[in-house]
Amino acid sequence: MMLGKVEDISLYEVKYKAETILNTVANGSDPKAIQQKEQVNKYAHLKNATFADIAQAWRDHKTSSRQQSKSKKPAFSESTLKFWDLCLGYMCRDIGDLRMNDITSEMILSVCEAIQHNDNQATFVGASTRLYTEKVFSFAVARGLCDKNVAIDTRGELAPANSGNHLPAITKPDQFATLLHDMSNFKGANKLTLEAMNLLPYVFVRSIDLRSMRWQDIDWDNDTWAFSPTKGEGRDDMVSHLVVPLATQVIARLRNIQSITGHKEYVFASMRGSSNAYISKATMVQIFHRLGYKDVQCAHGFRASAKTLLMEQPELRYSDIVTELQLGHRIKDTHGGAYNRLDEIDTRVQMMQDWADYIDKLRDYAKT
Repeated sequence: MMLGKVEDISLYEVKYKAETILNTVANGSDPKAIQQKEQVNKYAHLKNATFADIAQAWRDHKTSSRQQSKSKKPAFSESTLKFWDLCLGYMCRDIGDLRMNDITSEMILSVCEAIQHNDNQATFVGASTRLYTEKVFSFAVARGLCDKNVAIDTRGELAPANSGNHLPAITKPDQFATLLHDMSNFKGANKLTLEAMNLLPYVFVRSIDLRSMRWQDIDWDNDTWAFSPTKGEGRDDMVSHLVVPLATQVIARLRNIQSITGHKEYVFASMRGSSNAYISKATMVQIFHRLGYKDVQCAHGFRASAKTLLMEQPELRYSDIVTELQLGHRIKDTHGGAYNRLDEIDTRVQMMQDWADYIDKLRDYAKT
């Protein structure tokens, strides 16, 4: 009798099924008749499997069902798959060897709480680990592989994925390197949108300010971009005018874009609709979602990413004052007065070039 197609069955399944057949024959039963019954549920061999085995089955099911979809949607990105593996890897490390019915909600909660006390992105990772664990249990219950989805009982017991008022931002060098690499290799949008997305990390302004960037605001002689931040008007904590020193990499990118929209008002002019429009926020948001970074990194989050890395990394180590000035925040000097917008400009010019060189190095590192 057939155990399955070679390309569709793992060595683990072959061994399990062979042992089952031998035991069935030894007990005087017809293995073929039993197989016909089991075909109703192709996951019957996982009836008493461990969490790790069923988590892998869930992952395989998700990827294969997407690939076979008639909608022709792209398969899950490499980043999404890596994130699944990261989250479920935490769970498998602690309870992966346990059978599904032996796992309790207390065990799941304990693993996720430990994650959330770990590092900068741990709140999101811990909440996501809980969510994916619930999905694995749901997958198992629906196929008769366990009795109850105990992960449901952990809902609302953790800090939410995006707790507080902070927008999601990656601040770890290795994770940021992967993000930059994923962004540079993404091809699922038009050229201008891709250019805007990949320019954003270099200048770390708000998304709206980059998207509405005007050619007339660029000083090619001094390699600077001066503009009025959209959210700065009428706010005591924001400057009304900001100068952004442009690194050599940024100038080169802008020169390339100039051949496309140099005759228009906006650098990132919309290719459809009004001639006075620029690309929309939605186009940027969708890219991060499609890359698998939803609730992990957003366009605005590059401001927090840049500030944290600029202040913490040994090869950078720029001060809080200089980074705050570059973000367009109003800060007080030692006498209680406000810093002038051009204060520390020489340092900021060097900082922006150092930052551009640093993220280029990170991107190259991720390629290897």
